Amino acid sequence: MKAFVLAAGKGERLRPLTDILPKPLAPVLNVPAICYALTRLRLAGINEVVINIHHLADRILRFFKEHDDFGFTVHFSHEPLILGTGGGLAECRSLLSDGPFLYVNSDTILDLDLQSIIDVFNESGCLGVMAVHPADAGSGRVAVAEGMVKDLRGILGSNQIPSYDFSGVAVLSQEIFKYLRHDFSDIVETGFISLVKRDEMCSFIHNALCHDIGTLESYRRANIERMKIIDNIAPSMRAAIGINPSIAAEGARIDASATVISSIVGDGAYIGADSFVYESVLLPGARVGANERCERRIVW
Repeated sequence: MKAFVLAAGKGERLRPLTDILPKPLAPVLNVPAICYALTRLRLAGINEVVINIHHLADRILRFFKEHDDFGFTVHFSHEPLILGTGGGLAECRSLLSDGPFLYVNSDTILDLDLQSIIDVFNESGCLGVMAVHPADAGSGRVAVAEGMVKDLRGILGSNQIPSYDFSGVAVLSQEIFKYLRHDFSDIVETGFISLVKRDEMCSFIHNALCHDIGTLESYRRANIERMKIIDNIAPSMRAAIGINPSIAAEGARIDASATVISSIVGDGAYIGADSFVYESVLLPGARVGANERCERRIVW
């Protein structure tokens, strides 16, 4: 089975960070976000991936080249004009034409067993399976009943309560391409909802780690709140793709008199004497001077 990895988005809500970095390369625990998806794909036995790119595409191409594509067979689909989640997939039909495939977001920090989703797809006979997780009260966008997705974003106006959110992972059959458009479009409003109408979209409910980094605050919290899981993720990521998440990068410089609490410090970042850093993310090369206070910030 192949995988389609979405990496073309502009990351508007992450500006100004995404003015200098494409969102898939935004570091979480000092590892580019896309590496979490690549790790889960490798652990599921996926060796061939299709990745769509647009915003700062050269940075993504360079990153993969520097790491020899992490041992994957990689096909890049460059979009001169961004096509969205639906149009981007439609453009890659010929690269994914040999059977069912995984659909994975590159900006969601996952610790999810993808093989289990593939197994549900194979056993269910459905045309698609969506991974969903329980939503905070009143914020759900996916309605599920009896193992099937019944509505998305309230598009169908069903009476089902939307108690879940999409986790950014699905297994899809070739049938999805019947409903996609080649211009800018949203896969939820074209492909996913079409399978839901046919009662052909199964749900895979899980409680595994799933943290979207779509906003600056969500990005900061992904680094801070997920720090405790590093001992679980680090060995599998190191074994799968040879990259190691860390709280402080090897090239970080922290003065012995500084106080650093629950923070991530990137490569080449500097924290000066008698400074105080709390629940903050220092990107590579960032600087906190002597006697400065840095609380709940992202510094670049």
